Amino acid sequence: MRSTAVMDEQESLFSFMPYGAPELKEVARKYMFRGVLVGCGAFLVVFILSFGTNVFLSHRPHETSVIVVPYRELAAPPPLTQDAPPPQVQVAGPVTPPTVGVAVPVPDAEAPPEQTIASQEEIAQVTPGVSSGQGELVVAPPTDEELPKFGEYVYVEELPEAITKVQPEYPEIARSANVDGTVMIQALVGKDGRVKDTKVVNSIAMLDASAVAAVKQWVFKPALSNNKPVAVWVAVPVRFSLH
Repeated sequence: MRSTAVMDEQESLFSFMPYGAPELKEVARKYMFRGVLVGCGAFLVVFILSFGTNVFLSHRPHETSVIVVPYRELAAPPPLTQDAPPPQVQVAGPVTPPTVGVAVPVPDAEAPPEQTIASQEEIAQVTPGVSSGQGELVVAPPTDEELPKFGEYVYVEELPEAITKVQPEYPEIARSANVDGTVMIQALVGKDGRVKDTKVVNSIAMLDASAVAAVKQWVFKPALSNNKPVAVWVAVPVRFSLH
């Protein structure tokens, strides 16, 4: 019975004692926080010191030793090949003074035979289109005008402008057949503004002849190129209407 009472007393005593050493746990938590804080601070100090040292060394001037050798003490560079002889220095020989030229007499050039100059009257007789009168030289205008071919491009600054237009006659056969429309004609306008030639581009069989006959009577202000009249082809529409 006594042993049982002792055991009960020991069990009651152990039940009041905490398990796992809680005082050590409290101390360990405090020292763990201090250790982590000190370690982080030490690492930060080491990093700052290493970074500052590198920056200081990079900006520090480097001392280099320079050896100055006088020009007279420099030797000739070695040859590219070991067996090649040293280059020979060519010394220019004395220059021969120029000799004085001696004049050599030559025979005189023979003058051409005497020639006579034709007068204005003689030139007018042998030159066509030229006549002289009262001391003035008159040149006759060219008879043939240079005309461009159909479809040939001619540079102009101003196109021809119709001054006089002649209305075409409506053919009776076309009127009876109720034929109307527009005949497109290409007219060659010369330098004088007259129609030199015509080509029918858009044809209406019953109306072509009347349209061409009317366009040939038109008078134009000629085209200008460099402020000079030129011959050029121009499109002329001729309209036939029954109404």
